[in-house]
Amino acid sequence: MKGLLALLLLMVGAPAWSACTQGGQTASFGSQSSFVVNSTVQNTSTTLTLDCDTVLNLLTSDSIKLIYLGATPVVTGIRGLLKRTDNTTITDNVPVVVCVQSGCAGSSEVQVGGTYTWSGSTLLNLLASKRYALPIYLRTVAGQNVSAGPYRVVLNFRLDWNICSLGVAACLAYQSGNGSADVAVTLTVTNDCSTISAPAVNFDSAPLVQNFKSVSQSIAITCTKGSTYTVGVSDGSNASGNVRRMKSGNNYMNYEIYKSNGTDRWGSLGTERWASAASSGLSSDGLLRNFNYVAKVLTSQTTPPAGAYTDTLVVDVAF
Repeated sequence: MKGLLALLLLMVGAPAWSACTQGGQTASFGSQSSFVVNSTVQNTSTTLTLDCDTVLNLLTSDSIKLIYLGATPVVTGIRGLLKRTDNTTITDNVPVVVCVQSGCAGSSEVQVGGTYTWSGSTLLNLLASKRYALPIYLRTVAGQNVSAGPYRVVLNFRLDWNICSLGVAACLAYQSGNGSADVAVTLTVTNDCSTISAPAVNFDSAPLVQNFKSVSQSIAITCTKGSTYTVGVSDGSNASGNVRRMKSGNNYMNYEIYKSNGTDRWGSLGTERWASAASSGLSSDGLLRNFNYVAKVLTSQTTPPAGAYTDTLVVDVAF
């Protein structure tokens, strides 16, 4: 009888393996312009799941441990990196912070190689029926100068669980196990321009149209790194045909805006637009391009009456 009793206790106390199944998820930061990604932290979240055959719904010593194994593409630091999927030769990346509390409150970040354990009332509050819903909060790190395109990273996690499946006042048997629970994270970065700096053109004053000097200036445009676009300049408010004119009362003075060579008209349509690839200069960070131009009063016209002549032009960027 004593031998039988010992055998029964041993059988009851043995752990029940593989009685729970884990699940990975996806998460998306949506579509954001490159300047938003650079200046503002982006937030999203997802939920890892653990479904168990039997859950007592009691405040026991149940626990689920999250282990952050790494990321794909291979991570070299403490965080996974969103990288371009359409062109793997581009090294641009956006780090992803993993937290277990909303807003990463309370220093709740879990870094590569780190762990976090849900237990006690915290774990009990995540239980619905036989499923544990484990929240994962993700955020980007601002300050990244990246090109436009699709970005992706797979965060590699493992869940280790120990869940009571039998007992009343005390747990008599556990469902224990572990398994991978990866999270595929995506972000689409779009082209954008943040600034267009176009200083006013001042021809100064002269008695005859032949005496006005040409004005050489530059328009500076800051757009997404690596973006391809064209820049157009409108014909102004007083154009006649495709000739720009400044106006004073009922009188006009013809003038033109030329690209840096001084002969090709800079306009708003077709080949008169200026391609970014042919810009006059590019900053080291790949954001700011300069477009050097020449403004001239046309000398083929009759000198109009004296006055203050003005016009307004619109500069546009098209991707």
